[in-house]
Amino acid sequence: MIAAGWILLPALGAATIPAVTLMLTDSWVAGLAAAIPAALAAAWWIERRLRSVVDAITLIASGDRYAALPERIGGGAMTDIAVAAERMRQSLIDADALAVDQRSREAEAKLHHAGRAFFTQRFRSTVVDLVGAFDKAGEEIKVTAADLGSRNKDMHARTSHAADAAEVAARDVGAVANAARALLALIARSSNEVAAAKVATDHTVDQLGRSDRTVRSLAAAAARIGTVVKLIEGVAAQTSLLALNATIEAARAGAAGRGFAVVASEVKSLAQQTAKAAGEIGTLIHDIQHAVDETVSVIAAVSSSVTTMSEANRQLTGILDHQAVDIDNIGTRAETVAGTLANVLPAISAVVTEVAESGSTVLGTAEDLVGRSEWVSGAIASYFADLENGSIKIGVLHSLSGTVTASERPLQELLMMLIEQKNRDGGLLGRPIEPIIMNPRSDAKVYAEQAQTLLAEHKVAAIFGCWTSASRKEVLPVVERGNGLLFYPSQYEGEESSPNIYYTGATPHQQGLPAINYLRSQGRSRFFLVGTDYVYPRTTNAVLSGYLAANGIGGDDVAERYTAFGQTDWHDVVADIRGFARGGRAAIISTVSGDANLHFYRELAQQGVRADKIPVMSLTITEAELPALMRSNPAGHLVAWSYLQAFDRRENRDFLAAWRRFTGRADAVTNDPMEATWIGFHMWAAAVEKAGSTEIDKVRRALAGRRINAPSGFEVKVDGQSHHLYKPAMIGRIAKDGRIVPVSVTEGLVPPQPFSPWIAGAKSPRIKAA
Repeated sequence: MIAAGWILLPALGAATIPAVTLMLTDSWVAGLAAAIPAALAAAWWIERRLRSVVDAITLIASGDRYAALPERIGGGAMTDIAVAAERMRQSLIDADALAVDQRSREAEAKLHHAGRAFFTQRFRSTVVDLVGAFDKAGEEIKVTAADLGSRNKDMHARTSHAADAAEVAARDVGAVANAARALLALIARSSNEVAAAKVATDHTVDQLGRSDRTVRSLAAAAARIGTVVKLIEGVAAQTSLLALNATIEAARAGAAGRGFAVVASEVKSLAQQTAKAAGEIGTLIHDIQHAVDETVSVIAAVSSSVTTMSEANRQLTGILDHQAVDIDNIGTRAETVAGTLANVLPAISAVVTEVAESGSTVLGTAEDLVGRSEWVSGAIASYFADLENGSIKIGVLHSLSGTVTASERPLQELLMMLIEQKNRDGGLLGRPIEPIIMNPRSDAKVYAEQAQTLLAEHKVAAIFGCWTSASRKEVLPVVERGNGLLFYPSQYEGEESSPNIYYTGATPHQQGLPAINYLRSQGRSRFFLVGTDYVYPRTTNAVLSGYLAANGIGGDDVAERYTAFGQTDWHDVVADIRGFARGGRAAIISTVSGDANLHFYRELAQQGVRADKIPVMSLTITEAELPALMRSNPAGHLVAWSYLQAFDRRENRDFLAAWRRFTGRADAVTNDPMEATWIGFHMWAAAVEKAGSTEIDKVRRALAGRRINAPSGFEVKVDGQSHHLYKPAMIGRIAKDGRIVPVSVTEGLVPPQPFSPWIAGAKSPRIKAA
C-alpha cells in the first residue's frame, strides 16, 4: 500500500497527496523528507505540460481551428486528453460548418424573400396606382355627370328656342317661296311685253339705220346743191357782165353790131347752163324732199317703237315696283331667319360638341378603367408567377466547409452583399437577383455535381465560384455542355480558355513572373518552389521554372516539393528548405493551398526560418488568412497579387467601407479573390443590362472587351477572345500589425497571356469564338 502510494506520488503531484495520518518511524520520515523535492519537481513539470495543453484546448474551445497541441505530450492520460481535444476541435469545426451552412441558408432565404418583397412592393405600387386611378376616375365621372346634367338643361333650353326660331323660319321661308313663285308668274306674264319691246327695239334699230342712210344722202345732195349754187352764181355774174357789155355796145349802137352777136351767143350759152343747173337743182330738191319724207317716216317709226318700249318698260317697272316691297319683306325675313339660325345653331352645335366631349371623356375613363382592370388581372397573374420564377437566379459555388473554407467563405459572403446592393438599386432588368447557394465541402467532384444542379434544376443565369484549379477543371465540361457561364475569381496556372468561363483572377504572367522579378531585384537568385500536389502548383511552377531557365537560373538553383491537401506535418519539408538555403541568396515561392499554410508557416517559425534570411513569396496567402497566421510570426514575408487591401485608392476605400458595413465588423478585411469576385459580378451585371437579357450568348457578346473601374483603382479590361482580364501586378510585404503593405505596383495593366511561352511543351491555345 505504502509503496504503491509512493509510485503514484510523482504522477499526481504534491497537490494531489491525500491528507492522511500515518504512523511512521524516524527512518520513514527521513526518506519522505528526501523524496519531497523530487516529487515537487515532477509536479511542476506535469503542471507545465498540462498548462500548455489547457491553453491549446482553451484556444480550440474559443473557436480557433488552427490552435496546436504540444507536439510531445507523452502517453497515458495526456494522450487521451490530446485525442479528446482533437475531437473537440473537429466537433467545433463541424459545428462551425453547420453554423455557416445555416447562415448561408438564412442568407439565401433572406434574399429569396427579398426577391418576393421586390415583386410585392412593385405589385403594391401598382395596386396603389390603380386605386388612385379608380378614385380619380370616379371623381372625374362625378364631375362629368354633374356637368352633363347642367349642359343637358342648357341644351334643352337652347333647343326649345331653336325650335321656335325654326318654326318662324319655316313660315318665313314659306312666304319667301310664295313671293318667289308670284315673282316668277309676273315675269312670265311680262314676257310678252318684253318680247314686243324686243321687236320694237329691233324695228327701231332698222329705222335708225334707214334714217342714217337718208341723212347721209341729204348731206350728199346738199353738197351737190352747193356746187350748183356756185355755178349759178358764176352764170349770174357772167350774165351781169354781159348785160353790162351789151349796154355798152348798145350805146355804141351800130358801131359794134358784130359785138351783139357775140354777146347774144354768150348769153344764150349762159342761159343754157343756167337752165341745166336749175334742172339739177330741181332734181336734188326732189331727192331731198324724198329723203326728208323717209326720214320723217323713220323718225315716226322710231318714235312708235320707243313708245312701245317705253310702255313695256313702264309696265315692267310697275311690276317690279309692285313686287319690290314683297321682295324687300322677303329679304328682311330671310335675314331674320338667318340671324336667328346663326345665333341658335352655333349654340346648339357647341352644346352638342360639349356633350359629345363629355361623353367621350366618360367613355374614355370607363375604357381606361376597364383596361386597368384587365391590366391588374395580368399584373396579379404576373405577380404570382414572379414570386416563383421572376427573379434572376445565380449560382454561388463556394465551399463553406473543408480545407478551403477560410479562402472561399468570404467570397460567398461578398456575393450576398453585392446581390443586396443590386436589388436595393432596383435589381437587374427590373427583376431581383436571387442566389442559389451551394456548399461543395472542398471536394472537387462535388463542385461538378452541384454545378450541374445549378444549371439543370435551378436554371441559373451565371455561376460564381470555385477556388482550386481541380474544382474548376471538374466544372468546365459541365458549363460547356449546359452552355452556362462560370466566373472564376482565383489566381490560377493558365493554359486554359473556355467560351463558358471568365477568368477574373491572375495568371502566372500576372502573378508568378512579377514575383520572380521582384525577388531577383532584391538579390535572390536561388528558388525553392513548394506547393500542394495538384494542377495549379505544378503548372505554375513549370512556368516559373521555364522562365528562370530562360534567364539562366536552373539546376541546383531551383528545387521543387509538393505535399498533400491539408498537410499538417511540415518538419521535413522545412528542413529541406533550410538545407537548400545554405547556398545563400535563396527565396521560397509558395503555392501551398488552404489550411496547410497555417502548419507550414508555424513550422517555418519553429525552425527559425526568418523573412530576412529566406523570404517566402506566397501566391496563395491573402489578408483573409493572416489573422490565423500571425501567431507564426510571418512578418517580412511576401505575397504577389493584383489587389491589396492597403493599396490606397478612393475606389478601394469605398469597397472596404461597404464590406465592413455589411459584415458589421470594423476589422473585416478584403483580398484579391474578393476583388476578382466583385469585378466578375459587376461585369456580368453590366453585360446583362447591355444585352437586355440573361441569355448566355447575348451576355457573352456584351462582355467582349468590356472595361470596369475595379476597387484597385485600375480600369481592368476583358480580353474578348481568351476571357481573361488585363490587370495590374502588386507585391506586398506582411507587416507586424497584420497588414500587407504594397512594396511594388505596376504602372499599367499586365496582359494575361494565359498560354505561357515559358512552359516546356506548351499546348496550343484552346480558344473558342465568343
